[in-house]
Amino acid sequence: MSELLKVEKLSKGFGGRAVLREIGFSVDPGKVYGLLGRNGEGKTTLIRTIMGVIPRDAGVMTFKGRALTFGDADYKKEIGYIPEDAFFYGGMSVGGLLEFNGRFFPKWDARKAAEDLKRSALDPAAKVRTLSRGQQLKLAFVAALAARPELLLLDDPTSGLDVPTRRDFLRDVIRELAAGGTAVLFATHLVHELERIVDHLFILQGGRIVLDETYEKVKSLTRRAVLGFDTEPPESPALDGVLSQRRMGKDLELIIYPWNEAVEGTLRALNAARLEIEPLSLEDIFTSFVQET
Repeated sequence: MSELLKVEKLSKGFGGRAVLREIGFSVDPGKVYGLLGRNGEGKTTLIRTIMGVIPRDAGVMTFKGRALTFGDADYKKEIGYIPEDAFFYGGMSVGGLLEFNGRFFPKWDARKAAEDLKRSALDPAAKVRTLSRGQQLKLAFVAALAARPELLLLDDPTSGLDVPTRRDFLRDVIRELAAGGTAVLFATHLVHELERIVDHLFILQGGRIVLDETYEKVKSLTRRAVLGFDTEPPESPALDGVLSQRRMGKDLELIIYPWNEAVEGTLRALNAARLEIEPLSLEDIFTSFVQET
């Protein structure tokens, strides 16, 4: 399957401070990608650069094999974009805004817009400025999905939604899009909610992608090992892939990626009185990759 979006050696800085440093990754159709990183690591900068909102300093981006240049607007007809704080013309009605948007997207599906509007319990006659923040985000979803995008970029948009709406959006809307061939790049701080929907993980730290791997592989190869000793724990064992370690009295806790038989054999050779090995949640995995050392 050909790459839908490819980013190579993308760099961006502000005021002499590098935010993105030679970023590289690719996105395929029909998959959900989680873009994770601490606040200030450049997730929004990356998405805005892809959307052409801000220019890149260096690097190459291609969409469907076509090189993108700053100011190029044609490819945006095939990309949906929902930021955390959606912007709309407040004086327009909900229905009028959707009709206006439909003029810019050749694949616009007016029937889907009407169905999703009804499902979202939004009044087509209501003025946009009268909508709550959560309602405006629902409207942003309706507008983005009616455009039938090949790529949907989400910059932490669900943070303004109530829990049931957010759950339905993640479970139903995202998976429906992926099943139809749309690629989704989802930047969020709600890490635990990605666990139910994500296919592939990108972790951004220090301006670079420090993890680019399928969710299933990361989940299966990351382990927490707790070694209990009768005396003081030894110094840090000579192991590759130790993401974090913590001493708790006579216990030594290690988070390790990638986990394999050789790692387990090395730990057992330490002759601890107790060795407990367990998988981690996505939130714990993320925390282990980005924690301060």
